[in-house]
Amino acid sequence: MFNYSFWADEAYVSGVALQWISGKLGFLQAFNSPGIAYQRLHMLTIALSFKIFGISEFSARIPSAIVFIIGIIAIYLLAKKMSNLWGGIVGAFLYTFSHLNLAYATQAKPYSALETIVLVVMLLLIKSQEIKSRKAVWCHAGIIILLSLASGLHLIGGMLWVLYFGFITAGVKVMNLKKLLPPVFAVLFITVGILLAFDIRVVPEGIFRFNHLYQVVKLLAYKYTLVSLFSGLGFLWMFKKNRRLSYAVFAYACVVLLLATFQQYIFNIRYVVSLFGILYLYFGIFWAKVGEYYLPKKAWLIPLLMIVVLYVTSYKIVRTPRVYYNPNIDKYGDVQIANYREFYAKLKQRFPNFMKMYIISNIFDTEAWYMGRYSNAYFWKFTTTPYKHHTAGVYIYGTVKDFRTLIAKHPQGLLIMEDWQSFLPDDVKEYAKKNLKLEFRVESLKEAKDDPWPLALYSWGL
Repeated sequence: MFNYSFWADEAYVSGVALQWISGKLGFLQAFNSPGIAYQRLHMLTIALSFKIFGISEFSARIPSAIVFIIGIIAIYLLAKKMSNLWGGIVGAFLYTFSHLNLAYATQAKPYSALETIVLVVMLLLIKSQEIKSRKAVWCHAGIIILLSLASGLHLIGGMLWVLYFGFITAGVKVMNLKKLLPPVFAVLFITVGILLAFDIRVVPEGIFRFNHLYQVVKLLAYKYTLVSLFSGLGFLWMFKKNRRLSYAVFAYACVVLLLATFQQYIFNIRYVVSLFGILYLYFGIFWAKVGEYYLPKKAWLIPLLMIVVLYVTSYKIVRTPRVYYNPNIDKYGDVQIANYREFYAKLKQRFPNFMKMYIISNIFDTEAWYMGRYSNAYFWKFTTTPYKHHTAGVYIYGTVKDFRTLIAKHPQGLLIMEDWQSFLPDDVKEYAKKNLKLEFRVESLKEAKDDPWPLALYSWGL
């Protein structure tokens, strides 16, 4: 279970964690590795899991599964507190069996953890309003700890501070600046400290760098039409009752969607996974309130009927357990789920002396984990002038002329090809297919045969 192949991002962080605990990298080297600066706590979490459970894909994914279970409890308690028992049951049901949630809860990535932290923070925010001010300090302390953890798990976790900042400012009268400024400066000070501690830098090009508005609308209004609709109604239904929390949630959602739409070079669903816990929450609340309003004596009937409908129709949920939950079900290409595990196993079997061979690739993320070494050269699209790779210490090229020159200098070698619209230049692919020997291909991940991401190994001079 969960021992299927890593995709690139999973393999990279796990590879750094493995190099650290095996002594190939010192702590500071691992901690400051490129690509780790924005997810240092995530790398440390995986390393700890390796220490406890052993080194495997399964061990790297255990933390995500654990926090996912915590998220189920959190959404139940939160929805129950905001509506009633059945609101908690409906919200927890959708959260638990959501294909999207199960996909990310079985990955060695922190997105499931961020979704859980959002729900727990919301629960503590509500709790802080219900108890005396002195005891409420413990709630706020817990929130700050959770937000600090979220910021360390991933760059996008830093956006959770908006939820807290919005909640604080919404509880202060705008005209009362003396009361408004201290919490504002406190939150800003903490946020800046977290950002500096985890080496997060603001992109200087401005907010509107790209436009993925169509993708966002397609996801929420088309892929999750009913969830978005009923969640929106549930949010409006609860707006007056939980005005401060509503303002905070709205501000957080706006920031996440703004950055996902206009800041990322490609729209990734994984960057907005934290919002789905909120959607499932208000979805459950809506149906609980509908039951209370229309059938006050049998308020359980309508929520129960909704659970039955979701199960029978399989709308956005999984009815039976599966070995693998495809994260690309809502957007093809969001995760590159090539079967690296099988590919590298075949490479090692076919060429036992691979550690000494000259290898060219465009794949960097998976090599430390699956191959135990880096390639001797990389080829990436849009590279006009060769430059040295920041970690592997070898050069990155971009033209077929450079490729032919390297082959001429090294009479024997291997080319690892991601045979889709990957970073490997298309003209290099075509040249290799015509002039190099195909050793073997691995077409797709066995657990996701309907989502092919072929890998091929070519050789020359062998």
